[in-house]
Amino acid sequence: MSKFRIQMARRQGEQKAKEMGYDCFPIDPFAIAEAEDIVVEPKAPDQVGVSGGIIFHNDNVGIFYATNIKSEGFRRFTVAHELGHYFLEGHPEEILKTAPIHISKAGFSQGTSSIELEADHFASGLLMPTRLVGEVIGGSRIGLDGIVALSQLAECSLTASAIRAAECSDYPMAVVVSSGDKVAYAFMSESFKTLDKLSFLRKGVLLPHTHTLQFNRDPKNVEYSRTVCGETSLSQWFSCRRCLALDEEIIGLGGYGFTLTVLSSEELAEDPDDEAHDEQEQLVDSWTPKFARGR
Repeated sequence: MSKFRIQMARRQGEQKAKEMGYDCFPIDPFAIAEAEDIVVEPKAPDQVGVSGGIIFHNDNVGIFYATNIKSEGFRRFTVAHELGHYFLEGHPEEILKTAPIHISKAGFSQGTSSIELEADHFASGLLMPTRLVGEVIGGSRIGLDGIVALSQLAECSLTASAIRAAECSDYPMAVVVSSGDKVAYAFMSESFKTLDKLSFLRKGVLLPHTHTLQFNRDPKNVEYSRTVCGETSLSQWFSCRRCLALDEEIIGLGGYGFTLTVLSSEELAEDPDDEAHDEQEQLVDSWTPKFARGR
């Protein structure tokens, strides 16, 4: 899956929101579907296993979404994901190669097909355009409080909001979604990736011995959406040499059954551009010949 195709899918989502006249939060995927004459219907609560799907029948299109997960943000993201399959070039044709119905499991899970990832990023751009996200998170370090604020304004799930915040922020942060003792998926901002040579937290790998692992050992922490904040380090999470102190902010995701962890730090530069500028000046200074004055 090329990074370019993912970026294009996200930009197409943003463009669609703009075309539909949205210039503030929240953006309504149900209304967008209605404007396209797409029928959107909920699945019965006892039908579990998928988040939603899209049906192409002659000239008619229908979308369905799961209701067993109570999060309204998750349902909105699911509908936006299915709209990605409708709007993104090549998706209807790819789906119709096998059947007129396509079942999805939206939500940035690793190991999914390329069209699933593209639809996820289309949904992310549609519901949380870069400009609007930037107005919420500003230019400061974004932590769990900022992610919650974005989630509430955009009416999106915490996980989708956390990933989008990391994509739009200049400040280093990592997002980890886990269940039990294993990683479900992880996302690192571009600036976080440059902190050291980091091992990537892939789906199914065991969680390191961290506050998150301890948190997950009590299922009630997840069920009741409890929060914990502790101190950890870059080396503890990513098996690298740099022992940079990090804040480990944790929240249980309730009926969704997962835990969201946000890793960031006030120890990092207050302004990444200022830090880069200082390093550049130090480098120039170290290589500038020093001539004695008065000669």
